Amino acid sequence: MPPLSRSPLPFAADSAVARFRHGGREIEISGRLRTGGDDLLLFLHGIGCGKAMFDTAFDAPELAGFSLCAFDFPGHGNSPPLPSTRHSVEAYADITWQVLAELSPRRVFLMGHSLGGAVGLVACAGLGNLAHFVNVEGNLVAQDCGLVSRNLAEQPALLFRERGFAEFLRQLRGSTQPDLRIWATWYALCDPTAVHQVAGSLVEWSDAGKLLEIFRALPRKSYVYGDEGNRLEHLLPSLRSIPQHAIVGAGHFPMVDNPPVFYRTLGELCLLERPG
Repeated sequence: MPPLSRSPLPFAADSAVARFRHGGREIEISGRLRTGGDDLLLFLHGIGCGKAMFDTAFDAPELAGFSLCAFDFPGHGNSPPLPSTRHSVEAYADITWQVLAELSPRRVFLMGHSLGGAVGLVACAGLGNLAHFVNVEGNLVAQDCGLVSRNLAEQPALLFRERGFAEFLRQLRGSTQPDLRIWATWYALCDPTAVHQVAGSLVEWSDAGKLLEIFRALPRKSYVYGDEGNRLEHLLPSLRSIPQHAIVGAGHFPMVDNPPVFYRTLGELCLLERPG
């Protein structure tokens, strides 16, 4: 029997909540699953975002031959915050591991955006059935933290909970950029402590330089980015040996700015690794 056809599966149609264990406690994770084959494409979202940012993927014809899964990290979207441990890249990677273990696909295609790129890199270490890793503007070096995560993490925790979180939400809602206003709808659902803690963890990982090393060492990977502006001029030269794909007319959220081209690109990258 194909692994993804068994029952019950986490995030089954009758319930979008699955239970896992982390830090010795049971936690609830909200997710969405579509079974469509033994190969799984798992989406990992960015900081202050959620699984909703990948809603259009479930209708993308280019991904019709894959099982798809997206879930909310703790303290994001509809997943409650962690009850007893720090929200960190490692914690989210552990939960990603558990999701994959429960789904038990034949092969895994991991797509990580921003924070999700870092989480995916930590989670995929030693993952024997990883077919391809698609890094969508995921954090790799210290400069990747300059726009958001470092600014959030450097605020004192109490001040961020009382003022900083709401202030950043006001900035997103008042932005002239449509993608940032959409981000505000996801960010508003997040737990301030979760956002602050995982931002600090993401800065630590990015500053350490380990994420770029892990990414370079993967045998099958791609880097996808929006072509608007010069936001990544610090990084792209160091990725010259890695396949790069620019999404036209897109910024940091190519799945929002240009979903048809983004999911067509994603589908083409995944299909290259499928036999026959």
